[in-house]
Amino acid sequence: MKLFGEKTIADAILDRIVHDAHRIELRGESLRKTRERHKNMEILN
Repeated sequence: MKLFGEKTIADAILDRIVHDAHRIELRGESLRKTRERHKNMEILN
């Protein structure tokens, strides 16, 4: 933890960041994969 000096300080910062955070679970294929597949199909046509 050279950036923050002590692990305690890094833990405190992360606690404040994630305290009111919302977790969103996504389903399905990655948009990146979908776009890549479409791009590859355009190249083949």
